[in-house]
Amino acid sequence: MAKKLNIFLSFLISIIIAFSCGVYFSEDLGYSRSEPTIVKAGQTVDAENEHSNGDSEKGATISTDQNQGGNETAYDEPEATRVTAENRFSDPREFRYSVNSANGITLTWLVDNLTGKTINYYTVKVSTFNPVGDPSYDEHSGKNSFNLQYVGPVIPGLELGVFELFTYQGALDSIRIDEVDLEYADGTKETVVYNRTTKDDSGLNNR
Repeated sequence: MAKKLNIFLSFLISIIIAFSCGVYFSEDLGYSRSEPTIVKAGQTVDAENEHSNGDSEKGATISTDQNQGGNETAYDEPEATRVTAENRFSDPREFRYSVNSANGITLTWLVDNLTGKTINYYTVKVSTFNPVGDPSYDEHSGKNSFNLQYVGPVIPGLELGVFELFTYQGALDSIRIDEVDLEYADGTKETVVYNRTTKDDSGLNNR
């Protein structure tokens, strides 16, 4: 009987020990199962980084908009208004040309400033033609239209004009002033549509 009791106690102790070990290992397993929580925490950090990146991209978009706004401001220049020559220039006192021995063409054109404003810069745009009315061309550049640029200031009532050897042509018969671009001291601009032609070749030579 005592032997059976010893066997039963041994069996009971074994069960208790086995249960205790099971709880211990269960706690160990529970600790190891908590590791994915660390991974989830990393995923949360990644999500925050993605949110942060989104904010950065959003900031870049705002910066781009500001740059675009800056560009628009940088290119916001006044456009030239197209007007006729009436009340801009007097009738020309001189409008003729000359031809030197090397086929150099000097244009003379003199008018008064009737704009009522000080002219800081002006560009006289001219075209050249042969005796049958077709374009005549420069012997070196091959062009038949030219921009003659000048710097003022030209105050109201004073003279402005052209006296310049600007092309070399053997077949030239007439010169037409197409337009005159004006830039005033107040920053405004105008394009004066002129469209006057001269065939008078009795002008003076510049060189």
